[in-house]
Amino acid sequence: MQHPCSFKTIVAFAALMVLSITSASFGDKEASGQAPVNAAVVNGKPITYADFQRELGLYYARLKSQGGQMPEGAGEIKSELIAEMIIRELIFQESVKKGIKVGPEFIKEEISTLQQRFADRQQFEGWLASMNMSEAQLKEQIYQRQAIRTLIDNEIAPTVKANEADSKAFYQNNPNAFKRPEEVHAQHILIKIEKDADEKQKAEARKSLLELKKRIDAGEDFGQIAKSHSQCPSAPKGGDLGFFTRGRMVPAFEKVAFELKPGGVSDLVETQFGYHLIKVLEHREAKTMGYEEVQAQIAAHLRNLKIRAEVLRYAEKLRKAAKIETFVQ
Repeated sequence: MQHPCSFKTIVAFAALMVLSITSASFGDKEASGQAPVNAAVVNGKPITYADFQRELGLYYARLKSQGGQMPEGAGEIKSELIAEMIIRELIFQESVKKGIKVGPEFIKEEISTLQQRFADRQQFEGWLASMNMSEAQLKEQIYQRQAIRTLIDNEIAPTVKANEADSKAFYQNNPNAFKRPEEVHAQHILIKIEKDADEKQKAEARKSLLELKKRIDAGEDFGQIAKSHSQCPSAPKGGDLGFFTRGRMVPAFEKVAFELKPGGVSDLVETQFGYHLIKVLEHREAKTMGYEEVQAQIAAHLRNLKIRAEVLRYAEKLRKAAKIETFVQ
């Protein structure tokens, strides 16, 4: 169950946007004894075993964060992952041949955006260390992935068209996919209390939050007060938590949020994280979305599937002309 202040650090570069993992065979060579220096060599360019292990670790971390079961055997996963990395390297090499470049300003902006997900530079560097990655390696990965995206956007995506008949059929054949659960869009202000806080400290926290509520009741903007006083990572966004469904927040917080009417501000709400004021911005009842509401999303989804298939066909042509050796399975 989620704390209203928690958030996931999602690293966009960790997986290529439109490539699916394939299980194509590339004539793997089984390594004996110690792990090889390289996981594969593609047209003379090595994919290091360290990079392979890093991406394998990211896969397991994503699986765990999504509540997935760890597989009993890693052989199939390793085979699929090295296949994906080879595809990525083949397309990147093709982007180099075609003169595609990624400017330093793009990489700088991507790094800056990523750093904003961390409290400070030290936490960012700690994350890099946990990934066994230097900032230079991170920049190299961003460069590679953007070059691949550019090639796909320039040469593959324009050949793929959306088909409304397919979109309508997808909507009709997947009715459960368009059932939207009850949701609430809320802001909150948090004053933290430590687990070992005494009654005096709790009283001071309650007093502080009550004073803020008086200001809100008197007409001051909830979001501005949240920015200045909330002790949650959502503070810079005015305490905005976005939409959430039942079961996402701790019970005490959820109960009040789903009972409030839009525009309403709660009294003090106590959770194990501290004291909260909650403001509900919007309350959506459960419903099945109409085709017109989701038409654009369906079209984009189906188009991405077609692009994915075209990317794999493109990569297969490159593979047939390439010299590839793999050392994991």
